[in-house]
Amino acid sequence: MTTRTIIFDLDGTLLDTLEDLATAVDHALALRGLPPHTLEEYRTMVGHGVRNLVRQALGPAPDDAVVDAALADFKAYYTAHIDERTRPYPGIPELLRTLHARGFALAIASNKFQEGTERLAARFFPGIPFAVILGNRPGFPLKPDPEIIGEVLRRTGSAPADAVMVGDSRTDMQTAANGGIRGIAVNWGYRTLAPSDAYTLVDSVAGLERALLTERHPFQPFLPEGARILFLGSFPPGAHRWSMPFYYPNFQNDFWRILGLIFFQDPAHFILPGQKRFDEGAIRAFCRAQGLAFYDTATEVVRLKDNASDAFLEVVTPTDIPALLARIPACRDIVVTGEKAARTLAATLGCPPPPVGGSVEVTLGSSPAGTTPRALTLWRMPSTSRAYPLPLEKKAKEYRKVLEGRI
Repeated sequence: MTTRTIIFDLDGTLLDTLEDLATAVDHALALRGLPPHTLEEYRTMVGHGVRNLVRQALGPAPDDAVVDAALADFKAYYTAHIDERTRPYPGIPELLRTLHARGFALAIASNKFQEGTERLAARFFPGIPFAVILGNRPGFPLKPDPEIIGEVLRRTGSAPADAVMVGDSRTDMQTAANGGIRGIAVNWGYRTLAPSDAYTLVDSVAGLERALLTERHPFQPFLPEGARILFLGSFPPGAHRWSMPFYYPNFQNDFWRILGLIFFQDPAHFILPGQKRFDEGAIRAFCRAQGLAFYDTATEVVRLKDNASDAFLEVVTPTDIPALLARIPACRDIVVTGEKAARTLAATLGCPPPPVGGSVEVTLGSSPAGTTPRALTLWRMPSTSRAYPLPLEKKAKEYRKVLEGRI
């Protein structure tokens, strides 16, 4: 899963605005002879738009005319004093600069009124070119209605799978869920959220950066019944480089051309005629028939550069290889493609990486996943990337060593 668009809540996530909000509401209350509230009381009121904030502060069931008048007084005072005590949370400006430099589209989706949202973003993050800044506007619903997420996705040309919402409240996390995108909750804002399977919870800006940059594997392991050979790469490229949602999806990668050449004497066998796409259906059927299984040596990575090179992948979570092999008991050969995959797998299994074109023997012992000892041959094949300096025919010759006589 590759994140390309990051949607931030504003108050309690990027900026600590509580004191300025409280002072402005207290001003409106004082004009009506009403007592102020404490900051802790205001902490429970914010996050649902300034009209709701003022309504709650006024006390039980104020009529609309009273709310309208108090809201006007609040806005006049708040607009004049909007940034007196407001500050970014420590580390947030640096994080935004890092994310912008890495090529992410950054957006703000707030329940604060539009003018205030824009003014604060410009005041505290002047060097950040937010792709979209959305606050509460007449005729538009407040969060957790997903309309604000949909508008950000439309304006940035993003798919839900490529976006994430970062916020400090249940409202933000519900907005993310309603909009069909991933949610990350931060615990430095106005509320403390409990861990949940529905979102990722972080306690620091460093933790947020890690969560935003970490990619989870987008595919399930492909483990056909009776599989005898397991192919392990490093990690799929970003989704914008896929020609199909399956292993080795980059059309510039030669893996499927190599198999086409070996089995059908035609490197274009698995390419859809007249298209720059692989034939996913034909590939899946072929792999099932031949007993070829696929996954990668990492389930989570940080991509240090937005390209398809393994050299810029930092492995966060290696794959549990014993657990994977327990699901394909007939497998006796593992094929890694490329240096990153070879080194990651060798570290996981506690053996030296084999040389390119060569193999090492490994005995896999028992594990918590329930595997039993079995002998395995770990092969290292040349990278199928076109950047690897070896002609297609010579790469196919190396892969033929493993495939012939084993399937």
